[in-house]
Amino acid sequence: MPRLGRRGFLRLAAASTLARPARAGAAERPTAYGVHRATRNTWHGPTAIGSLLTERPPSEKPYPGAPRVALPPGAALAPLSLADAVHRYTAAPAFSGEPIALGVLASLLKLTNGVTGRIPGSDPPELRRAAPSAGALYAGEVYVVAERVDGLAPGVYAYAVAEHALVSIRSGRSLGEVAHAASAPGAIDGAACAVLLSNVFHRYAWRYGPRAYRYALIDSGHIGENLRLAAAAAGLGHASPLRFADDALNALLAIDGREEAVCALHALGVRAAPRGGAPGRTLVEQGGADGARTEVERYHEATKLTWGAAGSAPAARAEIAPPAGTLRLASAPAPTLAVTRAIHQRRSARGFREEAIAQEALGFALELARSPGLALRLVVHRVAGLAPGIYEAAAGERMLAEVRPGSFERALVRACLFQDKAGSAAVAFAWLADLRGAAAAGERHYRDRLLEAGAAAERVYLAAESLGLAARNLAGFFDDSLNDLLGADGRERAVVHLTLLGGGVTLPP
Repeated sequence: MPRLGRRGFLRLAAASTLARPARAGAAERPTAYGVHRATRNTWHGPTAIGSLLTERPPSEKPYPGAPRVALPPGAALAPLSLADAVHRYTAAPAFSGEPIALGVLASLLKLTNGVTGRIPGSDPPELRRAAPSAGALYAGEVYVVAERVDGLAPGVYAYAVAEHALVSIRSGRSLGEVAHAASAPGAIDGAACAVLLSNVFHRYAWRYGPRAYRYALIDSGHIGENLRLAAAAAGLGHASPLRFADDALNALLAIDGREEAVCALHALGVRAAPRGGAPGRTLVEQGGADGARTEVERYHEATKLTWGAAGSAPAARAEIAPPAGTLRLASAPAPTLAVTRAIHQRRSARGFREEAIAQEALGFALELARSPGLALRLVVHRVAGLAPGIYEAAAGERMLAEVRPGSFERALVRACLFQDKAGSAAVAFAWLADLRGAAAAGERHYRDRLLEAGAAAERVYLAAESLGLAARNLAGFFDDSLNDLLGADGRERAVVHLTLLGGGVTLPP
């Protein structure tokens, strides 16, 4: 079979009349499995005809004539290493009500998804940001609901990335509305501000069709992880409640919840000791989504949370037992590069040199790649002292269990839309989600898993920078082929994200 390459695959998908999955009946409740299947890559889709018929959408909202607050360059943050930032982190149980400095907030916003580089000679200027983005299309928007920030009037602001400025959307105190939208009363009381991450879905759908929904949520995970780690370097408390009333936050930002929707909530402030409070209120999935136009829109609408009658809290995901027989990777002292520096210099590899990486380097990246709600499998091509094959992260520090021995370079390249990078990297990290979470946590769990996969992949990116290596997301793959390769059935357990690690050549600053 001739090799199409990734762009050839997209052209083939665009030409196919079978690309769009049939819409489920109006009365049928959207499910995690349903939206995952609707956004999979096959030889017949998803279609990407938008990129052939329309102009590329802008990567920032313009806000013409709106008042702006120019942000300072930012305050210096502590030189906390990546390993320390990850391993010492615990979510803030409460916030003290003390203010934070505007310079600190400016630094955090730049490290969250601000401009960290410019392509020389590009016209219009082509910017590089702190978090990776599918196709450099940047679907994510960052908003700040400020209440206790010295030098900044209370209000709701949009972060204008290219200007490094805050655009005033609404004046006055609004943090109480954010707190009221969270499931746990008092979860963000006393915070200095909330950072809301939204997605303008069309920016990705223009090129990637329905699969854009996955990419948008994954990229929100990248952005949020940068904020979490930067907050640790700033010595601030951070919390990120997963359960919130979607439409209350959408209304606060004056967005419609369909073309653009809030996908993640983060709170920042001075950490305080836990304090007692009233029992958490119950948020339930909204359910019916007959007015939505596509399977993806139906899913997002149906998994919005709204206030409901008292019920049981979501159950934790049961861990999947790893294969028998484990091995421990060699260890070395953790890299000392400051996490803020790693975020600032992070780039996506254009390609990889076909060379082995040290086993100690893989061990470091492995520990940062773990995530409690996801299984993690590795396709090892070239790691010193480790036989090629497919492995699963096992319980215990730097522990792997062999799943399938052998060289799978060619198989992974085929599964990844014939992208050679999949075979030239030293190792591929694949995160697998359990799609059966409806009874325990509702269908919304799939949204949470995509955010979680993005956060884990961001840590792999930052581990690569700390180790002098390179990383790249490879979220474009034939789902069924990659699931087969990794031993997942695609119905109950499926790959949701893939990131490569190796010695690479990165994009220019």
